[in-house]
Amino acid sequence: MLTDKEAREQIIQITNELFSMGLLTCTGGNISALAEEPGTFWITPSQLYKGGLTQADLVRIRPDGTVLEGERIPSVEYQMHWRAYEVRPDTTGAVHTHAPIATAFGICNQAFPPINTDAVFLRDTVTVPWFMPGSKELAEAVGEALQKSKGAILQNHGLMTVGPNLRKAATRAMMLEETAKIVLYTRQFGGTVTLLPNEWIERLAAIADFI
Repeated sequence: MLTDKEAREQIIQITNELFSMGLLTCTGGNISALAEEPGTFWITPSQLYKGGLTQADLVRIRPDGTVLEGERIPSVEYQMHWRAYEVRPDTTGAVHTHAPIATAFGICNQAFPPINTDAVFLRDTVTVPWFMPGSKELAEAVGEALQKSKGAILQNHGLMTVGPNLRKAATRAMMLEETAKIVLYTRQFGGTVTLLPNEWIERLAAIADFI
């Protein structure tokens, strides 16, 4: 478990990375990490420009959204983040992005064919039907999906990924966007799509939990 100082530093670092990659929009997306005090977590604030966040902008909250530290309003998606921690006790970090290609991927009801190793690792990704952002219904639906996979595509909305640490949660979000991009490219090129051999799909699937 990270200290509060380490958690805040990592949230800002990963927010900067994802924003520079275009996976977070100016005010869209949110990132959280468990705090030292049990039953509380740090999260990015609501409706604040993601390209310039500082540690002072982060807030530590209870599951009901009560602010314990910080002066900002917590992200409207705090319920979704807390539900992720509830259903996956191994999770200490969660990432919600508005990654454009992966979001379009979900809108078009696509699935990951076994075109490379990452696509095999991500085959268990669940697509969650659209619910109003910030709603309890969305939090519950995402929680159900995350019991089956460490990542979910939120239809007409974005992505939600979790991990044993925030770095792994962010890595999965990046992998989802990059793999969706490759699927898009294969569709654009046309022709015959070469898939991995079945033998290797099975062997890779057996070690997919490492990410």
